[in-house]
Order: sequence, then structure tokens, then C-alpha cells
Amino acid sequence: MTFSVLMSEEPNRFLPLVIVLLLAFVVPILLSRFQRVPVVVGEIVAGILVGPAFLGLVTETPILVFMQDIGLAFLMFLAGMEINLDQLLPSRNGKSAGDEPQVVSSALVVYALTLALALAAGFLVVRSGAGGDTLLLAFVFTATSLGVVLPTLKERGMLSSRFGQFLLVSATLADFITIILLTVYVITFDRGFDLEVLSLGLLFVAFLIFYRIGPSFVRRPRVRKFFDDLSRATVQIKVRGAILIMMLFVVLAEFVDAELILGAFLAGLIISLLKGPEDESLVEKLEAFGFGFFIPVFFIMVGVELDLTAAFDAPSRLVIVLLLLVVATVVKVVPVLLAGRSFSLRERLAGGVLLNTHLSLEVAIAVIGLRTGLLDAATSTFVVLFALLTVLIMPLIFNVLAPLVVQIRSRFTLAIGVTDLSLAVAQELRAHGDTVRFVEPQPSPAQRAITSGFEVLAADQTAEGLRSLGIADTDSVLLLGEQDEENLELAKLVRQLCDSNVVVYVKDPEYLDSYETLGVQPFIGAMFRATIIALLARNPDAFRLLTSTNDERDVMEVRLENRSLAGVLVRNLRLPGDYLVMSIRRHGELIVPHGNTVLEFGDRLTILGSNERMREMKEWLEGRSGMLDTHSITDMGVR
Repeated sequence: MTFSVLMSEEPNRFLPLVIVLLLAFVVPILLSRFQRVPVVVGEIVAGILVGPAFLGLVTETPILVFMQDIGLAFLMFLAGMEINLDQLLPSRNGKSAGDEPQVVSSALVVYALTLALALAAGFLVVRSGAGGDTLLLAFVFTATSLGVVLPTLKERGMLSSRFGQFLLVSATLADFITIILLTVYVITFDRGFDLEVLSLGLLFVAFLIFYRIGPSFVRRPRVRKFFDDLSRATVQIKVRGAILIMMLFVVLAEFVDAELILGAFLAGLIISLLKGPEDESLVEKLEAFGFGFFIPVFFIMVGVELDLTAAFDAPSRLVIVLLLLVVATVVKVVPVLLAGRSFSLRERLAGGVLLNTHLSLEVAIAVIGLRTGLLDAATSTFVVLFALLTVLIMPLIFNVLAPLVVQIRSRFTLAIGVTDLSLAVAQELRAHGDTVRFVEPQPSPAQRAITSGFEVLAADQTAEGLRSLGIADTDSVLLLGEQDEENLELAKLVRQLCDSNVVVYVKDPEYLDSYETLGVQPFIGAMFRATIIALLARNPDAFRLLTSTNDERDVMEVRLENRSLAGVLVRNLRLPGDYLVMSIRRHGELIVPHGNTVLEFGDRLTILGSNERMREMKEWLEGRSGMLDTHSITDMGVR
């Protein structure tokens, strides 16, 4: 069939897609002044408005159904990428990467109690008039929106705390286990429990193969270099590979008659295993691909397909939405109250409320339930409305209940091990006004640091020991020992615990590829000697500026963690005195800023200025002080 024949048969087949994409473009703009309202809520409401319930501009078409399925796959794929398996699975030495098995075991108890209560809650809701399956509704109650929990904990600065880790692992398990149980149940409901159900194991066999072989393979220097060389703009081989893995698992899921969401979710887990610290740009590109195109189509089509007529035919049934909200709160709060006794009552109440946020997976369950007949049209609509309400309400209640985390912490440089080189570097840093602390378990070298006037922290060089002394709050970590292998193992451990700047002394150049993979800064004297001499020859004043401790100016790199400054133009950042933003490092890219450069949270700013207020300004930019906020920024809304 020729293209012209196709066009004559379906002249407007792309028009509904254009309307949906127009909505995907307009909705975030309209909601930009209401930042508390998730864009997803606006997208679903927009779908309702243009769908059959109101304007009737968009209905289901083959193109939109296909795009909706890809959007659902991308949504679950990116959800899988948010899962940190190191928190859930034992490493080769039998310990969890976090070295806190009590957090994982407590989270497992929370899920088990939640599942038991959810089964009773599902039965109660069905008996109250909801047209649906008890088990499917139970899965709605057990799931948690990791995409809401994670940014909420980040915003409150609670991710590094034990309580924050408990909530994060609980949310991770809720999504991880629920999606597996949901898939098994839908398959058995469709065709009964038979030997063919075991074919679902093929998905997990494929996942385990990637889990065991994939990370070590992609981290080989030659393989890493090969992919890096092909990651230029016109090839983007890593993006292509990630999408290929997603589609392979989606196809495999359909081959074993499983829902595509399980295949896409497992594919996301694989990418989270394979990516290294240097792959931040890959994650951003995949998120841009998904949230910029396919995922908005999915949520808008969810709105289009919502059968509001069925929901409002019997207004008395609308009370089911309120019932879902109340019952879900009990299902989530009670297990946390019982299993989290090491936390305060206020923390447990707040945590249970936050875990009662429902969005991506719950909307997917509503869609799947409607398609399989496990939910009627009205109940499917009620589930979506319930999920939207939790996203709007629960984070607000959490912020009221959760104890305030004091953000003003002492930032410092941590030197692990006392050597001649680390002492010399520490003295240079101290001359520039920095605080340097050492970790040294051996008494003799520790005494050398104390005699030189440095604080030595009493902690073992283990994950638990380094976390206890606040490694997450370090500006930089120095690994300046004489043994390359020991430095490499420490670098791996430090990179798991924090995203601070890590500097490692290297004697053997063969280790450079390993450090590049970890995203740490190696230093080899023989290699950098020529660079330093060339800097002296070409830019003597710049060298003096960087090294001198006798003048009144300094150069300092600061991580932008003051959320009130995110989105501000550099020209509107009225820095005091003769301060200058020299460069911005963002996701591995070095940016030379100009007046219209927009600052982003997490940017690393290199600032030149006088010593007079450098420390004060550093604390302000890091969000640890509000002293400069009222005098330093004008016209915050200008973009």
C-alpha cells in the first residue's frame, strides 16, 4: 500500500497525537506558578478535558495506544533505574553495601505487615461497593511512589540519615515486590496456575545473567573506552543500548505472557547496575527522552480513558475515594508504627504518611485492572483519583509532621591516612582557611597529625565508620597513601558513601582507568609536573592566585545547595565585593558562565574573590546560612 493511499484513508490520524503533545507542552507552563501541584496531575486532568467525557477531541487511536504503551514501559523503566540494589541485595562478602542490615530487615517487616493489612483493606473496599478484585486493590495499597518519596526526602535533607534510609528502602521494597506479585497474579488470573507460569522465570534468569556479568564487563577499561568513544552527539551509543535493553525485556515479558511493566522495570534495574558515576548524562538523556515525550502521552491518555460517567452515575459511590484514602493511610502508618520502634513516634507517623503516596505504579494497576476486567470502569477511575490525592496531600502532611533536620553542618576536607604528603597538603589547605580532619587508626601516625594541630577522628576505615563521622558532609576526600591497591579500594568505598570531590595519589598509571570509572580525581606527580610548569610559564598570575596564601584573594569551589538560588540568572546573583563566578561544573561538563546562565541545584561554582566574606558566602551558597539571601538577589523570577 502506497503512502498516498494511507493518507487518503486516514488523513487526520496524527491530529490526536498533535493535540496530546500540545497538552504535554502547555500543562507544565500553566502549572509553573503552582509548584506544589505535580505535573502528572495536570496531565491527567488535561486528558479528561479533551477526552470523551468533555470536549471529545481525543479518543483511542492505534497510534496513541502504541505511544501509551511505550510511555508506560518508559515510566516503569525509569522507576527501575531509581532502585539501588546495593541497599537490598548482599554484596560478594555477604554484607549489604550500606552495612546496615537492620534497615533492610525492618523494611521487610513493614512490607509484610502492609501486605497483610492491604488484603483486609481490599476485602473491605470491595464489600463497601467497589467493583473490583480484592487482591488487585491490595496491590494498590502496598505500592508506594518512589518518585515522590525520593525527592521529598532530598528536599528535607534526610537521605543521609538512618530514618531517611529506612523510608527509602521501605519505598524501594514496596515497588520491587509489588510489581513482581502483581505480574504473577495477573498471569495466574488470566490462565490459571500451570507449568507455563514458570516461564516467567525466563525474565529473572535474563536479569540474573546481566546482574552477574554485566557490571564487570562494562567496567573493563577497553569496553568503557569503546562506549565513551561512541557516545558523541550523532551516535549516543549508551542511550541506544539502554533503550535496546528496555525493549528486549519488554518483548521477553510479552513472550512469557507477563505484563510489559515487569520487563521494563527489570531493564531499569539493569541500567542502574551498569551505569557508573560518570554516566549522569546518560540518566539525564533517558529521563529527557521519557519525560519529554512518551510518559506525558501515557498520563494524558490515562485521563482520556477515565470513565467519569461510570463514576458519577452513582454519586454515592464517590465515597469510595475517601474510603480508599482513609484505609490506605491506616495500611501504611500502622506497620511503620510497629516495625520502626527505634525511631520517635513523630518520625514514625510522618514516615507512614509519606509511604502512603501513590502514583506511577498505582495508575498502571488501574489501567491494567480495567484492561483485564479485574476492575470496573468506575473503580479504575476511583483508584486514579485516589492516587492523585495522595500525591497532593501526603507530602504536605509529612513536611508538617517530620522533625526539622538541622542543615547547618560543618563542612570539611577529610584525609584518610596520615602520610608526609597528606600532612603537607593539609597544611596548605589550612593556610587557605579550610578545615581538615584525618582518619587514622594507627596511634603513631595519628599522633603526628595531632602534633601538627589537626583533629583525628576515631573511626575505622569501613562504611559504617566513615558514615558515622559525617563523610556525606565533606567538601573533599583525600586518599594520599603509598599503596595503589589500598587507595583504589578506599576510593570505591568512599564513592558509595558520598558524592564529594575525591582526590587520590597514584603511583602506577595502570590504575587511571579504574579511577576514571569511579569518577574520582587521580594525581600523578610525573604527569602533572609538565602541566604545572606550563601554567607557570603561560599564566604566572593565575598560578599565584591559586597557590598564594599571603594575598587577600582566594579561589574556592562551592556546591550550590541553596534551593532558593536554583533557577536564578548569574547576573541576578549580586555577590558582595569583588567576587566573580569563574566557571560552573554541571554533570561533568565545564561551563564558562555569562550573565544569562541559569544556576541549577547541584552546580559546582568556582568563585574568585576576597577572603573577607568567602567563608560566609560559601555557607550561603551551600544552603547552610541565610545571611545573604535578603541582600544578594534581585528579581528572582527573571529567567
